[in-house]
Amino acid sequence: MTGDVSEADLATPGYHVLLRDYLKGAEPELWSWFREVLDPDRAAVEQAELELLKATYRLDGDAHAVLRGTGRVLAKKLGLGEELVLYQDLLSAERNVRVLRFGDRIHVVFSGNVLEILNDREHEAVLAHELAHIALHDREGQDFRILDHLVNRADVEAITNDVIGETARRLRLHTEVFADAVALELLGEPSAVVSSFVKVSTGLRNVDPDAYLRQASQIIEADPSSSHGWTHPELHVRVACLAAHASGQAHDIVSRLIDGPDDLDRIDLLGQIRLQRLAGRVLASARSFSNDQGVRSYMRNYPALPALAKDRIGDGELTDCSPSVRYLAGALLADVALLDPGKGLIQALSREADRQGVAAEYDKVLSRATKQTLAEVRKLRSPS
Repeated sequence: MTGDVSEADLATPGYHVLLRDYLKGAEPELWSWFREVLDPDRAAVEQAELELLKATYRLDGDAHAVLRGTGRVLAKKLGLGEELVLYQDLLSAERNVRVLRFGDRIHVVFSGNVLEILNDREHEAVLAHELAHIALHDREGQDFRILDHLVNRADVEAITNDVIGETARRLRLHTEVFADAVALELLGEPSAVVSSFVKVSTGLRNVDPDAYLRQASQIIEADPSSSHGWTHPELHVRVACLAAHASGQAHDIVSRLIDGPDDLDRIDLLGQIRLQRLAGRVLASARSFSNDQGVRSYMRNYPALPALAKDRIGDGELTDCSPSVRYLAGALLADVALLDPGKGLIQALSREADRQGVAAEYDKVLSRATKQTLAEVRKLRSPS
C-alpha cells in the first residue's frame, strides 16, 4: 500500500462538481430536502442491517482476518472512521462487489466467486475501489452523497426524461472511473487493479494485466467512441481511463471516453446547458445581419442574446460537432433567415452557415422550407 489519498491527491471528478453546482443553484429547495433526509433513523438502519444479515454470510472468522485487516487499513487511508463489515452474498452467484453505508457502518458485499479467484493484491484493489465510493460521498460536507441520491432518485421517477436518465448514467460512470483511480493511487501501480477488473469480468483465475492493457489500447485506437455502459464503463474503456490516470493524461481521455461530444440524441443536463448557450451564440450571430422588425421581435424571446453577442462562433467551429448539433445550428440560422421576406438575409445567413461549418444542414432546412432544390439554395452563397 502507498500513502493516504485525499482531495489534494486526487481531485473530485469535474463532472460531479459542475453538476453539483448547477443543481444547488437551480434547485435549492430540492437540494435542501435531500440533505435533510440523507440519513435514515436508527430503526430503519437496524432493519436494513438485519435484512443484509439474512442474505449474506458475514466474514467474521479467522479465515478472513487478513481481508478485514486490509479493508481497515484502506479505510483509514481514505479518512473513513466508520466500522467496516465484510460479507459474502448467499443469494447471487453473479460476480460482483458492492458497498453500502447504514448509519455508522460501511458494509462491503462480495458476490459469486470473487473472493476465490482474486489474490491478496487484487482483494486490496477491489476493496480500495469500493471504499472510494464512500470517500467521494464524504467530500465537501457530503455534497456528492446528496448529488448521488438526488440524481438517481430522479432517474427512477415515472416522470423522468431522457436527459435525467443520461445524467444519472454519466454520473455513475464518472464515479466508477474515479473509484478506479483511487485504487490506483492506493496500490501505486495498475497491474493488480487491471487484473481484478479482468478476473471479475471473465471468471478466469489467471490473467495477464499487461496483455489486456495492450488490448484496450488497440480497441480505443480503432474505436475511440464514448462508453454506452449503464452502471460501469465497458472493460476496455475502464482500463483505458485507468491507464490515462497512470500516465497523467486523465482529464481529456476520461471526458472523451465517458461523455463524448454533445449530441442531441444522447444529452445530459450539463450538455443541455452547453447547447443552450451554443444556440444563443448562433442566434446572436444571426441577429447581427438584420434589423428587420420580424427578426427583432423573434430575438426578444431570447433575452440572453446581448450578453452572447461578443462570443462569436469561430470560423469552422461547428464543423466537427455531432450531426444533431450541426443540424440544430443550421436550423436556427434558417429559421431566422426565413423571417425576412426578402432574399438578402437568406443569402447573408447562407454564407454565415458556411463560415460556421453548418452549410449542408442550413441548405437542407431551407430547401424543404422554400421548396427549392439544394442546388438552387447553394447558389445563395455566391452572389451574382
